[in-house]
Amino acid sequence: MMKLLALILTFAFFSVPFLYAQIIPPIKGKALDDSEVILPKPGNSQYLILTIGFSHKSGEQSSAWGKRLKVDFPPDDSQVAVYQFAELQGAPSLIRGSIVHGMRKDVPASQHAHFVPLFDHQDEWKKLVNFSAPDDAYLLFSTPDGHVLWQTHGPVSDAAYGELRAAVHKFLTSTPKP
Repeated sequence: MMKLLALILTFAFFSVPFLYAQIIPPIKGKALDDSEVILPKPGNSQYLILTIGFSHKSGEQSSAWGKRLKVDFPPDDSQVAVYQFAELQGAPSLIRGSIVHGMRKDVPASQHAHFVPLFDHQDEWKKLVNFSAPDDAYLLFSTPDGHVLWQTHGPVSDAAYGELRAAVHKFLTSTPKP
């Protein structure tokens, strides 16, 4: 019995730091409303839900996730901030402006402050999300300082959304309030 307990404690001790070892790349960009977005934001207490798309087609899945997330985590939520990112580093620099212009037209104005085109760290993002399908949306839930707590990719489903909500609930209820 003591050996089993020691084994469980050893596993727990070594697996928890591994989970927290994954950190989102630094984000410094302009949202579609031209506001500056810096994540992780020093001193911020909001957990982060990030949706990342790496292709035009992934925008469909990202949009579906965004609509679902908006219901439970509105922009004025004090505990969780939701952002959507379009990774454009691979797009030719000559057409990036046109792509962003098209995004401004396609994304509802109420979401512009939380929709950010990214132009760097593509390889880091792909490694972090275990990139495997270019047309999938990738979702991350992280601590305010960017340590990844949960992730998935693909279209929104009741099962995946339920897992995300459970992860968020777990950390929000276990974190002491300031």
